[in-house]
Amino acid sequence: MSEASARPPARDLGLDAFRGLTVLLMVLVNLQGDAAAAFPWLAHAAWNGLTLADLVFPWFILAVGLSTPLAARSDPDAAWGPVARRVAVLFALGVALGWLIRPTVDPTEIRWVGVLQRIALVYFVCALVARASRGPWSPAGLAIAALALHSLALLLVSAPGESAPSLAMGQGFSAWLDQTLVPGRLHRERWDPEGAWSTLSAIGTGLAGVALARLKAGRAPGHVALVALGLIAAGLALTPLLPMNKALWTASYALVAVGTGLALLLALSAVTAAGRARPVTDLLVFAGQTALTVYVVHMLLIALLVRAPFGQTLWVSGFQAIRGLGLADPIASLVFAVLATALTLAPIPWLRRRGWLIRA
Repeated sequence: MSEASARPPARDLGLDAFRGLTVLLMVLVNLQGDAAAAFPWLAHAAWNGLTLADLVFPWFILAVGLSTPLAARSDPDAAWGPVARRVAVLFALGVALGWLIRPTVDPTEIRWVGVLQRIALVYFVCALVARASRGPWSPAGLAIAALALHSLALLLVSAPGESAPSLAMGQGFSAWLDQTLVPGRLHRERWDPEGAWSTLSAIGTGLAGVALARLKAGRAPGHVALVALGLIAAGLALTPLLPMNKALWTASYALVAVGTGLALLLALSAVTAAGRARPVTDLLVFAGQTALTVYVVHMLLIALLVRAPFGQTLWVSGFQAIRGLGLADPIASLVFAVLATALTLAPIPWLRRRGWLIRA
């Protein structure tokens, strides 16, 4: 292998900025002072519906898919060891961080699924497909197949004991599968937002990222923007049949998330390429290049904030202190989240200088 071919490809700063924006939004949403008081666009829809908060996780999943072909192209002959290691580290980190927030010695009370665990599974399938294929059509076809199979089961398969298929909360095929297959504690009593069947359509979202990374290579941004609009239109067209629902990760939700995420990526790529808004884009690129560390630090902060050394949690005490300044509840919730996000980011430059970033 020549020196030129051995050299890793230049980083895609637009993709770094997109990943950074998603992880910062994820932190901001998760660290609201009071989720019930938060601005509606920063709170998840109760069930059906779509807010900015609902788009953050699929955008990150899309970024996983978009970046996977870059890693495969940089070392196409690499062994599968690093892939397996990354999957294992992500999954173990997810379980460990969930345990820190809710410690228990009872394995049935451990939440074995979660955000990092889902990312690990999506990445594994994306890496498989990226290495086994070259063009965009194989991952695109598999993404469509995953979304179609997911949708057909939701619409046509009844859960045991139910007379008809259901998309209601805690009912239907997806909830039954969570109760049947997911070990340990479900995040909700009868279903989990990172449960079994919804992971299939999340994998479809990641595979869409693999396909789009290859499709947009060498194509004019205008052509890619048309693809983004087409995906959004397709998702909206499906909503009478399949409402947008993050917990179920319906196909309509996935398509709109991929379309809007792709459009956002194009905008950030244009801004970073032109060197505009440097303080903002520099922050986003920095967060994108340290995304796993940012996520882990914010989870450690949550584990601290949910402790109650004085009778109530530090989270509640902090929010009430900010609320006591006379701010309206939604503004107080956002101020708390901004301060907590800043606290999350504060140690990251120091960790980076020390070479202590968490890498999977």
